[in-house]
Amino acid sequence: MSDRRFSGGSSLDDPPNSRLFIIGPKTLNEDDFRKAFDDFGDIEEIRVVKDRNTGENKGVFYVKFAKTSQAAKALEEKNGKIIGSGRAIKIMVASSREKGSKREENEEESLQRLFVVVPKNMTDDDLYDAFKDFGDIDYANIIRDRETRESKGFAYVKFTKFSEAATAFEQCDRRKFKPVFAEPRKSRDTMRTSFGSESGFRNSGPTRAPLMSPPRSNILPPPDRYCDNGFTRLTVIASPVVNQDQMWKLFDIVPSLDYCQIKYEGDRIRPTRALVEVVYTDPKWAAYAQEKLHGLEYPPGFRLIIKPEYEHSRSGYGKRPLTSPSSGSTSLSTNAQPDILKIAETIAQATSLIQAAGLSPDILQQKLGLMTEARKSEVFCSVKLPDVEPMANFDSQTEARCFIVCTPSALPGTVLKDVFCRFGNLIDVYMLNNRNCGYARYAVKQSAEDAIKTLHGSEVLGIRLKVIEAEERPEKRRRTGGDD
Repeated sequence: MSDRRFSGGSSLDDPPNSRLFIIGPKTLNEDDFRKAFDDFGDIEEIRVVKDRNTGENKGVFYVKFAKTSQAAKALEEKNGKIIGSGRAIKIMVASSREKGSKREENEEESLQRLFVVVPKNMTDDDLYDAFKDFGDIDYANIIRDRETRESKGFAYVKFTKFSEAATAFEQCDRRKFKPVFAEPRKSRDTMRTSFGSESGFRNSGPTRAPLMSPPRSNILPPPDRYCDNGFTRLTVIASPVVNQDQMWKLFDIVPSLDYCQIKYEGDRIRPTRALVEVVYTDPKWAAYAQEKLHGLEYPPGFRLIIKPEYEHSRSGYGKRPLTSPSSGSTSLSTNAQPDILKIAETIAQATSLIQAAGLSPDILQQKLGLMTEARKSEVFCSVKLPDVEPMANFDSQTEARCFIVCTPSALPGTVLKDVFCRFGNLIDVYMLNNRNCGYARYAVKQSAEDAIKTLHGSEVLGIRLKVIEAEERPEKRRRTGGDD
């Protein structure tokens, strides 16, 4: 069937994301696609796009399935594969008629994320349990009021694969959850358009928060040298795009935070910078925060400048009177030891905002020196890794390459080297400049295959890895003179 339209209430966009847009060789025809895709489910239409004037095949095709999950499985299985003869095909979900040809840069995430309606008394754990049988869940977040923390009655569930989200969309309790595929999250530039009087810029949409966060019992106390520092108040110069919640959650990573207030300098619509007043109840933690967070890029590309305020070290900022331990004490004061469950909840909230800025909380805790050796071993990698192997000579011939994507942010080079050298024969591993993707080069193909098999889909220090075989490099064109 070529180019027919549907009747009886069905359409090209019903169900959503069930139509595939395919680019491939011009030699392919309808029968080639039917043979290649028939096993995935009921095909409602195969369309071969042809030139209006010449009738020539343009190498563009559409395949419409009866179910979203069928289209998802076909995309995941056949994208990049060769059907018929010729080069590999490229598959994407076709844009809906309402969107036209416009595509979002993070559109792939919208295929993995569901927006659902939930009862007001449902918790994040309840939400996770309701959807966990459909696939590997990246996060399950109930959206709450910023002030009261009460549920707004809706939530987001993000899966690691399109096919898993599609299965959940089709098989969950649809009357109860009323699922739809979520719109792509706005880019960072778009998120900077809303400015509040005290809270600053407000980021729209949910941010990723893990289902469990490490309790503060895994956090080391600061060294004794921080005890008699003489200040509890800090002045922080930060990027104008941060808001009150982000600053509170960032500085609350360090225990005994008592007060945090943000103000903006410059034009109200386009402020030049943020000034944050931060007060701790314990002077040694204040000194620790100043030393460890000063110079931290938060958000990436803007370094925090943190100055201690000695003249106000005992002033009463905040909603509670400040307390400090006796001189020379090396333990936290009684008022600086909140309930462990409340601490865990605070860290969970901090995690989501830190990850929104492109930082891993585990990496941040390591940077701050707050993580015990046992905790470091626990969070380093979600899969068991082989022992470290010696690296190959840098001049060795590259037999295979892995393409690496780190989400939400790039891992440090030392961490990448530690992970990828464990499969032997590693020549080099690196991230591209200002990107969260890069390559690992191996002198033996089997080592690269082992790395892909073990690391693809794993998490290292809270960063999810996508590790696949890299495409062969195109031959460099020989210069023939003249201007480049």
